[in-house]
Order: sequence, then C-alpha cells, then structure tokens
Amino acid sequence: MKKSILAVATAVIVIAGGMIWYTQGTSHETEKAVSADTAKASTSSTIKETVESIEPKKIPKVTLPVTDNQELDAFLKGQRFSGTALVVRKGQVILNQSYGLSNQEKQIKNTTTTRYYIGSAQKAIIATAILQLEQAGKLSINDPIAKYLANFPNGQQITLQNLLNHTSGLTGRKEGSEKILPQKIVEEIEAAGSDSAIGTWHYSDSNYAVLAYLVQQISHQSVAEYVQANIFKPANMQDSGFYQSTDPIENLAESYKEKNGQVEKAELPDLSQLFGAGDIYTTATDFYLFDQALMQGKLINPAEREKMLTAGSDSTYGMGFYVNPGSYSSHGVLGGFNTINTFTHTGLTEIILLANTNQVDSLGQTADHIYEVLNQME
Repeated sequence: MKKSILAVATAVIVIAGGMIWYTQGTSHETEKAVSADTAKASTSSTIKETVESIEPKKIPKVTLPVTDNQELDAFLKGQRFSGTALVVRKGQVILNQSYGLSNQEKQIKNTTTTRYYIGSAQKAIIATAILQLEQAGKLSINDPIAKYLANFPNGQQITLQNLLNHTSGLTGRKEGSEKILPQKIVEEIEAAGSDSAIGTWHYSDSNYAVLAYLVQQISHQSVAEYVQANIFKPANMQDSGFYQSTDPIENLAESYKEKNGQVEKAELPDLSQLFGAGDIYTTATDFYLFDQALMQGKLINPAEREKMLTAGSDSTYGMGFYVNPGSYSSHGVLGGFNTINTFTHTGLTEIILLANTNQVDSLGQTADHIYEVLNQME
C-alpha cells in the first residue's frame, strides 16, 4: 500500500513539474493546465486538461504632454498656422499645441490628436519599406526595375535606387480624380515612358507609386498591410493609417485653401490616385514616433539608414528625405494639407508641423525660424 501511494505521488510530481516547465516555456502561446479531480464515489484519480488562450498585451498608446511655449506660440499664430505643431529637443517637449479649426463648418478645433493627410511626406515611409525588404534579402536597390516589371520602359537601366532618388527619368503619369487600382497606375506610368536621362533629378509621385507596388508584389501583402505590420506597429504609431473610400476616419481634419481672401474647403481627388505618394494620414505624435524608431534602428539597420539619408543628386534628395547641412526633412502638400517633418542629424531635435490650411507662406521657413529660436534657448 505504501508503495502504491509513493508511486502515485511520484507520478503527480513528475506531471506537475512537466507542466510548470511547459507553461513557463510558452507564456505567449496556448497553455495547458493540469488538475486532479477526485471523484466523491471513487478513490481513483483522473487528470483533466483545460486549454486557455493568452491574449497578447496591447502596447499603450504614447501620449506626449500638451506643452506651450510663449515665443513659438506667438510666432505660429502670427503665421496664421492652423494645425498641430510638435517640437522636441533632447527628449523634452518644447511645444505640443494645436491651432485653428479641424472642421470649419462644424467649428471643431484641431487638437494634438487630430489626424492629417501628409501628402508626399509619406515617401519616407515607402522608402523605409523598400529598405526593409533589402535588409531582409528580398531585393537590392541596385536591381533593375525590369527584374520585377518585365515591360517597364528602360527597365534594364532604371534601378530601384533611381526610383528612390527621383533620378529614373520617368515622365510620370497624370493623376486623375476617380478611384483607381495600383496595377492601373503602374500601367499608366509605363505608357507615359521617359523624357529625361537616367540620373537626372525629376521629382515625381510616379517613382514612389512604382515602389509601393513593388512592396506589394514582393511581400505578397497590400502596402497598407505591410506598413501596418512592419512600420506602424514596431514604431507604435496607433493613430496612423491609409485612405479608405468606405468608412469615415475618426478625428481626421478637413483641409482648406485661402482664395481671394476667402477660406474654402479644398477639393481632393480620390486618394487611390496617390497610391504610395499621398494616401497616408497620421498625427504629430505618430510622426515623431516614426522618426525616433527610424533613428534608433527599430525599422532599418544603420547601413540601410545611411543609404536613405544620403543625397542621390544635386537636389539633396535622398530617399524620402532631403539631406540638409544640419537636418533631414520631408515635405508634403495635398489640397490644403501642408506638412513638414524635420529633425537634426543626431535626431535630438524634431520639428513637426501638420497644417490643414495653405495660409502659411512657407512651412520650411517656419521650421527654420523654430530651429533658430531653439538654438537661442541653449
């Protein structure tokens, strides 16, 4: 009898020990919990297994403190800036404020969580996706485009790097206003052909439309799915996304243009026309998180980042960013939306201006003045 009890006890210990090892080794997977049920009418023991699914913990959304700076605040108001301004220096939020109205018809104010379309500033995100695929060994930016699109004009001579640097020589398609599929966009670009020598800088959305199409072809995902999983998620950009024609986007600003002294709602095309070059919306905080993730190596390694932030021509344009002597910057205009995202080479100073009117004469000059103010504060 003692031997029988000892054997049962040993078996229970072994089973329990095995389950402790199992559950510790699979904390984010399906777990099995073992329990012993002793029937009231019997002395026999039975082991039952229950399966519990463990939900992954959601990463908290980043919220930067709403912060005022009297000098910068007065300057932006004097510029008639309408939108959100975020200025960060050495990890300290210097300014995080919003101005004007998100929706003038409904008198809804812009806030620090308002979303804005960023136009061509999204090219930095598409360039990041291409460089991620290169880092993963799925392509090389030195590849000719003909490797992926056999009928592309001058496809054996135009490289992916030419597309990234806007030195492909492509004529570019004329953007319309109706809904269009990515494949049709690429066909129109192919039909338009080339009108400049390869290596000559000619800024064109068509370059990045082709690159976004390649992201889809190589990853076997839509570009929205790829960017969500490989850029937005690791950067914790929870308020960013892509244009969708069906469902309204919560907290998205309207855009306005000033004409003959009157401010009117800007007309936008169906943003499927701007595939890869103007169909992303974000917040100032999310754009800051993108920049930080990029500079901290969370999205691409230093070697790929160096390629991105190296000028590809006399234009100073690299891959999604202009390479300035002391900073990098991306800019976008779409209807009344006007965007500048700029940070120093160290990544320690960031200025993000997301506007929903065209009333500021030059956001680039506005950002330059903010840099000057920050330097005087040192």
